[in-house]
Amino acid sequence: MTELKRRLSLSALSRIPVPLALLGLTLLSYGALLPWLGVYWDDLAFLWIAEKLGSAGLERYFASARPIWGAFIRADLFLLGSTPWLWQLFAIFWRWVCALALWGFLRLFQPKSPRLALWAALLFVVYPGFDQQFIPVNFAHFFLVYAALLFSFAAMLAAVRGRVDLRRWLWLGLVFSAVNLLCMEYFYLLELLRPLLLWFALEEDFPRWQERLRRTLRIWSPYLALFLGVSIWRTFFFQNQTLAHQPLLLEELRADLLPALGGLAATMLYDWRLTVLSAWGKAFQLADFAVLGRLSTLLYLALTLSITAAAGVYLWQMEKQAAQPSARRHLGQAAALGGLALLLAGWPMWLTQLGVSLEHPASRFTLPFTLGAVLLLAAAFAALPERLRPARAVLLAVLIGASAGYQFLTATQYRRAFDMQKQFFWQMVWRAPALKEGTALLVNDLPMPYVTDNSLSAMLNWIYAPENHSQRMSYMLYFPSLRLHTVLKDLQPGQPIEHNYWAAVFYGSTSQVLAVHFQPPGCLRVLDPEVDVENPTISILMRQSARLADWQWIAPRAGEPAPRPPQQIYGDEPPHGWCYYYQRAELARQQGDWQGAAALGEQAFALNDYPNDPAERFPFIEAYAHLGNWQRALELSRVSAQVTPLIHPAMCRLWQRIAGATPDSAEKENALAQAFQELQCVQTP
Repeated sequence: MTELKRRLSLSALSRIPVPLALLGLTLLSYGALLPWLGVYWDDLAFLWIAEKLGSAGLERYFASARPIWGAFIRADLFLLGSTPWLWQLFAIFWRWVCALALWGFLRLFQPKSPRLALWAALLFVVYPGFDQQFIPVNFAHFFLVYAALLFSFAAMLAAVRGRVDLRRWLWLGLVFSAVNLLCMEYFYLLELLRPLLLWFALEEDFPRWQERLRRTLRIWSPYLALFLGVSIWRTFFFQNQTLAHQPLLLEELRADLLPALGGLAATMLYDWRLTVLSAWGKAFQLADFAVLGRLSTLLYLALTLSITAAAGVYLWQMEKQAAQPSARRHLGQAAALGGLALLLAGWPMWLTQLGVSLEHPASRFTLPFTLGAVLLLAAAFAALPERLRPARAVLLAVLIGASAGYQFLTATQYRRAFDMQKQFFWQMVWRAPALKEGTALLVNDLPMPYVTDNSLSAMLNWIYAPENHSQRMSYMLYFPSLRLHTVLKDLQPGQPIEHNYWAAVFYGSTSQVLAVHFQPPGCLRVLDPEVDVENPTISILMRQSARLADWQWIAPRAGEPAPRPPQQIYGDEPPHGWCYYYQRAELARQQGDWQGAAALGEQAFALNDYPNDPAERFPFIEAYAHLGNWQRALELSRVSAQVTPLIHPAMCRLWQRIAGATPDSAEKENALAQAFQELQCVQTP
């Protein structure tokens, strides 16, 4: 009875339709952490513009690069709003639709090789070279465009093979081809796979090459006309075509042909090796289980092993049901198509010299290569001798399971990055309940992947200027390391800032800035313009930024509601731990409320928590000194000083300020003498 149940269960697994199998794999690979994922990269800008500047703002934003693609995003933002889990589900849906379109297209391309189509589609779902699935607003629409191209191929092949009405489906294929060509450049040249598809598809009906060539050209001609027409529009009439990225390769070819060709050839070979071979190696990189944590490790192992086992059973059942192996001729055609796809895929990057990488953010450039990569790998598996069918099923299952596990590991990194993003903005509003309009934040290079200063600026405006719906942005956030020689004018004071955000413009000055340092597990710190200029625990660039900063731009007014990060994105206010009391004490210190700062210190030090940066004791040292509790001030000073001698120069600055701002007394003089001696301060006259 047990054996019978086992066989029935295996038989039931093999009867799962391919679309449902692809859906299950997509959900398991990308949906395990769905409730805890957030908003990243350009998605922050998209959501802010949609929420505060409306459809007109989105139209301005996308007019500079991809207006047709932007129309799809505008419509979906209107429908889905700004709830992260909805967008994550939306992205999973389009990943599945794209895999489904690939499977259907390959079934029509090679109707006698159904396993080839299945393997390629399964591998496409989990392809580990692309790690930005969890940036949903952006990349859901990449997969929408990709699916349109693949469906266009499928519609054309269905018409050619007599499965549907010829004229109607050829025109349907033309419509979806236009979606790809008009939306973006990533999959643009993959359109040129079409004549090869037609050539192979017409082989049985037109064995003579002359007749087949005429038929191929006849069917291809409207698609070719569309391709040429859109190309002419993009080249000569769409003025913003190369606004962001110039065709640098053409300039190199004109300047020195042979070296430029040699460099191009080396780049092409490197990118093919990266996307076809190295990408799969990422699936087998050992995770750092100490960082991952016990629960996440168990989930990772359970997910990887269960998907591997299910895929192994499913693929083996499919192997047993296969009537015959794929003909060598069909495998050769699949390999030829995959090779041509790889040859065409990289030109948008090669022309503009955007380096393909397996790391964020350049991993997005692997997407055009995925068709060729999975097709060649599937053809390689199909070419194995039939006696190796069990081993083939096992190898494929292991590859699929490990790649799905890798995507889970990637999701944990996105979850951590979003937690860090929440910490940043909540601590910011605790420390700065209001900012004067026109203020720029200069922030260190955050250990927070999947965001840029550009994208964080959107959320900064959402939080601090919720009523601003105009084309003039209220605030901007900059990483000085990126902007030093552009808008920040080498951090020289009094220089105007003008930043075109496409949907709006920011106007400010290098003399109206705050310097912010955030290095978890330490708390966010709005740098002290008097103290942190001599703080070697932060970078030279941030010390220079602190020289420009002034706390006067934090200007809360009585009766005004405190800003809050949008709840639909960041959820409820986190529990009040050490960093909350530190931020409130810093604000009290800025306002001269020494009693309030000291009271917050008592609450903070009573917690089962502690500072992770010696500078986090500074507001309490200063507060206790102002209240005449010199022994407590010295005690905290000594604890911070013991952490690292690098903090001593900043502490000297702090004690010098205390010396000038507190009333004279014998106890004060004694405390100052001890502090200066212990810190080896050089006292200025």
